[in-house]
Amino acid sequence: MRVSSQDQSILVYLHKAMTAHPHLEALFCFYEQLFQIQFTFKARLKEDRHLEYLEDKEIDLARLASGIPQVSFDELRIETAPFIDLYRDITALLIRDTGYLPPDNREPQQETILAHAREIFDSRVPLVGAGQPADVIRTASGLVMAPYLQLACEFLMPRITQDAWHRGHCPVCGGAPSFAVVHAEPSFRTLLCSRCSAEWSFRRMGCPFCLERDHQTYYPSEEGGYRLYVCEACHRYLKSLDMQESASERCLPVETLATVSMDVAAQGKGCLFF
Repeated sequence: MRVSSQDQSILVYLHKAMTAHPHLEALFCFYEQLFQIQFTFKARLKEDRHLEYLEDKEIDLARLASGIPQVSFDELRIETAPFIDLYRDITALLIRDTGYLPPDNREPQQETILAHAREIFDSRVPLVGAGQPADVIRTASGLVMAPYLQLACEFLMPRITQDAWHRGHCPVCGGAPSFAVVHAEPSFRTLLCSRCSAEWSFRRMGCPFCLERDHQTYYPSEEGGYRLYVCEACHRYLKSLDMQESASERCLPVETLATVSMDVAAQGKGCLFF
């Protein structure tokens, strides 16, 4: 099934990054396969007109004003059969590439998978953290949500104005940011949702996780204008790209992968991904 031009563009950037960062070839190869599975499934959802109701749904201004995301778990309208098919494909990939197996080497009950997915969604955590996933069942249950969340984002985000939301979590699904871009003029940051890939504006200084404005430290990288922002209050970190130092076009979902060494360095010093 043909993936969208936007998703195809991400795959193209992924190939470019693989050439620029040959030491990360294994990581990029894994995510290329994962993205292909997720993007193909999303194309299937589109063809089946899944979530199309969101395209005509009015943006809930009361939710925006109250800091409540536009979509709840139930509003994703997840149907068990296709959801489980995607779960099996992703689980097979995880087992093949990580070597981890489910605890009893059997597929869990469908209710268990959906319960994991709901818990991950409601807790607003990223669908998967940095590093190898130790719990295949929970990790796959989270990754299965990506096509649903990204499709919801495609329908809703274009109609949410940039001045309507300046909070530290995603206006579509409530996810935490995994990456940021620092802009020079006007002075602000763009945050990237770790779950649905929405991008929204946030103030240039301050922690998006605990909202502390002081006690922020950043560490510049040796190349590419990357910076690692660390909050001394909540000990969380955020990888960033300073566009004042980088004029080239970037693909943020791929940038989060290309900067995995920053995750390793931050977590090695006790900082939290979320």
